[in-house]
Amino acid sequence: MHITFRDYKKEDITLLKNIWNDILNDGVAFPGEDHYEESEFEKMLEEQSAVTCILVDSEVAGYYILHPNNIGRCSHVANASYGISKLYRGRKLADPLVKKSIEQARELGFRGMQFNAVVSSNSAAIHTYQKAGFKTVGTIPEGFRLKNGLYSDMHIMYLHFS
Repeated sequence: MHITFRDYKKEDITLLKNIWNDILNDGVAFPGEDHYEESEFEKMLEEQSAVTCILVDSEVAGYYILHPNNIGRCSHVANASYGISKLYRGRKLADPLVKKSIEQARELGFRGMQFNAVVSSNSAAIHTYQKAGFKTVGTIPEGFRLKNGLYSDMHIMYLHFS
């Protein structure tokens, strides 16, 4: 398995949108509920600091979006979201995807990275983030409503770039 990275291209938009909407459908990781249409998804991607695809043997397997976590005096802290195609899940792609996003955030001048809503039942994501050096800095009890209507705790996780 040969892994490479590249910026997204216009021809990737449909695939990236479908990956995002699949995650929304799952209802256990992303806070959004409404599926994106092509044009609004393209606009969202254009507003990011970076959109980087992970390729397995030259095929797009997933991506991350990177942007400031907040505005103004808090804009030096990055935030990222990750999506991996269902066809490529379980292949240990999250580790290199997260690592690459951290490298790129540093290159863009961010001083840290914060995740605002890591669902406590998403143990694979938590494990990946902890391996990358993230610490849980807070937990919001029942802060995330799962697709099945139950509530789950969510963590705020942070990595300071030293």
